[in-house]
Amino acid sequence: MIAEFRVSNFFSIRSEQKLSFLASGDDFKEEEYTKEVSTDTRLLKIGMVYGSNASGKSNILKALSYFRSLMVIVPNDKNSALGWVPFLLDSSSRDGHCRMSMEFYLDGIRYILSVEFDNVRIYDEQLHAYLTNRPTVLYSRKYDAATDASVVSFSNKSKLSVKGQTIIEGNTINNCTVMAAFGKSNVERSLLNKVYDFFSLGFGEELTPDKSLSDYTRKLLEKDTDGKLKKFLLYMLRVSDFNINNIKVGSTGDDSRLYFGHSAHGDSYELSESYESRGTIRFLGMAAILQKLLFNSCFVSIDELESSMHYELLSYFIRVFLANSSNTSQLLFTTHDINLLNEDFIRRDAVWFTDKDNDAETHLLRLSNMGLHKTMSPYNAYRQGKLINLPFLGSQYLDLNEVEK
Repeated sequence: MIAEFRVSNFFSIRSEQKLSFLASGDDFKEEEYTKEVSTDTRLLKIGMVYGSNASGKSNILKALSYFRSLMVIVPNDKNSALGWVPFLLDSSSRDGHCRMSMEFYLDGIRYILSVEFDNVRIYDEQLHAYLTNRPTVLYSRKYDAATDASVVSFSNKSKLSVKGQTIIEGNTINNCTVMAAFGKSNVERSLLNKVYDFFSLGFGEELTPDKSLSDYTRKLLEKDTDGKLKKFLLYMLRVSDFNINNIKVGSTGDDSRLYFGHSAHGDSYELSESYESRGTIRFLGMAAILQKLLFNSCFVSIDELESSMHYELLSYFIRVFLANSSNTSQLLFTTHDINLLNEDFIRRDAVWFTDKDNDAETHLLRLSNMGLHKTMSPYNAYRQGKLINLPFLGSQYLDLNEVEK
């Protein structure tokens, strides 16, 4: 599970911003919201990010997804650009480096993985593990400008042989992380396997509003050999009052698509997904994601969770996850729907806001740290502009002559 993520100089994020899943001292709905990962450490299962348009909400999720890709994707060659975009409204940032770090827990062990890079090469990378009360550097990587190569050092605690270390270092080209190089190296099992598996298997790609949930769900159903996913999806559709009693994947020539079973006037009908509403397809995909969260240990990030969904379905999705999740899954999402801030099941340490200053720099703020009195509704405080700066909108009456000028 992720405890903290820090990032600087990434898109609209200039100075270091921190997203934390460490639970505060609040014991409100503690069993539903938190998971104990080690003695005296409880992490939140959920995080929600609010903010005005262009305030940088999506960039928080992009940064997490980018960090994950650095750890699992190997560049085509040593000249491939890293695809990084710095904070462009400052000359020093344009020519500077990006820094990212993540603190996370796997099987009760605390890890800290950090990386510093620009669009050409990685300058620094370190993986610490708290195997005892003191951190152990499992590996450290530094860029040597004199040789234009990276020097990688491994700790004996990593349980890698000298041969294995040599193979990984040989695969660690300047634009590739040690972790990604490890993923393509034929070496013995070590502590690095657990960390690599977390990023490659347990860290889902960011789900954006334009991602086709129809394709996503269809591919999952095609692999659903035991039928467990289909049963779960039909259950969720039934309890959410959709008139759907069956789902299947069918083919028309080279095209495969979803088909839905309906009952009406005493008869049964089968309709192609093209006749279903966007909301139905969206909720079906969200139900597939929910099944993944409940029956696996994974991290999922969703941009604009409420997209194409009625508010009651949005609220229901969140409440079902919180009430039924017993593993180490985590959900992070952005949303514009402030109705959630008026709900009595929301913990304040799970809510974040993005805000931009006068220099267009994104700042990430935690609701529980904003000094809001416990009797004050977050919803009302937000509407009154007491939490972040709301967008200033001019008069709805336009001076069209002025517009023409």
